[in-house]
Amino acid sequence: MTQSIAGDCPTCNQAFTVAFPSVTPNSLKCPTCEQNWDYSVVPLEGCSICGCRYFYRQKDFNQLLGCSIVLLGAVVVPAIIGYFLGYRYLLVITICSLSVFTGVDVLLYRQVSDMAVCYDCRCEFRGFEIPSAIVNFEHFFAERFEKEN
Repeated sequence: MTQSIAGDCPTCNQAFTVAFPSVTPNSLKCPTCEQNWDYSVVPLEGCSICGCRYFYRQKDFNQLLGCSIVLLGAVVVPAIIGYFLGYRYLLVITICSLSVFTGVDVLLYRQVSDMAVCYDCRCEFRGFEIPSAIVNFEHFFAERFEKEN
């Protein structure tokens, strides 16, 4: 997997995705406004965009798609099958459907790689080797980085 950084530019607020340059130093810049970012810090020891030193780990999977799969397994499939087979089997159909979708979810969870996300600017670091010191999201820790609207 190629190393990339994705997020919102702090200058122009446009979404960006840039491949992380492994050879050319200091060449990270926003594709929209051409803002240069200093990444003198090693990735995942500090954020290349905002300089924050705190990251969390999460699966590199579209969360909307994941929720849709769960909704499909919990509501839609049992309702459609129950309509054709009769609703007296609805509980059995629902349990079977949830079991199948849970199995699919476990397989996806094991296959999808992790990415690191900066607590401060929410930039996503894909394809990097994530140190074991970077753990899953912690709500109380994230409150430090909440910005006033």
